[in-house]
Amino acid sequence: MRYVQKLKLDTDAEHSSECRTAIFGSLSAIGTCRIDHVLLSPAASPVDLHSSSEERLVYVLTGAVSLKEGGDVARLEANDFLFVPRSRAIVLMGTDSPAWLLDIHVPVSRASSTGNAMALSALKGRVDENAFSVHTAHAAEGRAFDTQPLIDRKMGSESIKAFVSLVHPESGMGLHVHPFDQFYYVLQGELSVRLGFDSGRMSGGDIVAFPAGLIHSNSNDSASPTLLLTINVPEVPAGTKGAFPIDLNS
Repeated sequence: MRYVQKLKLDTDAEHSSECRTAIFGSLSAIGTCRIDHVLLSPAASPVDLHSSSEERLVYVLTGAVSLKEGGDVARLEANDFLFVPRSRAIVLMGTDSPAWLLDIHVPVSRASSTGNAMALSALKGRVDENAFSVHTAHAAEGRAFDTQPLIDRKMGSESIKAFVSLVHPESGMGLHVHPFDQFYYVLQGELSVRLGFDSGRMSGGDIVAFPAGLIHSNSNDSASPTLLLTINVPEVPAGTKGAFPIDLNS
């Protein structure tokens, strides 16, 4: 599939201070954001997350990193995430072990006053296995799956909606389209996806992009649950429908 890429961890990069690989930044069909796969080692120089034109989502895949903003400090570990509003002077630093991160950059046209007013501790969070809620909208053949929000308008973002889905065996979403670009990253398990007339199977470490308007679907055909990070950019205005089911038989 054209928009599916496998993230291969570069073991030689473990000995370097920082390794950053742009995944979707160069795809002309996906111009709404850039997604980097980052290795941050203990010897890495501090990474300044400040931007006057972007919001960012940092998701820790493995290891741990430290955060600093002014006199505030915090720590992110595996399955923790950080929302970085525009113009926040947050610095990312390595700890005593290497960390692999996803770093998602999304351009914004105006600052988010809500996010800029939040304390550093309120901008970070963790995927909690007890915090999922049942989601049935557009579920394939009525089969539900569970979701947990990470970043959205309620958190002060003007451009990113991100959530984690727990897709149970024989569950998924039927054919549908979105008015925004959408990205899946498989954190754990397997997922079958269809993109237009193409189809394939994803596993842990795979990432896929669905350009706005592309018909797609997903399903978990395995015997174990799948943990899936989903990123929508830009988030649709409040009250606007975000998904439109497709019936090829009508």
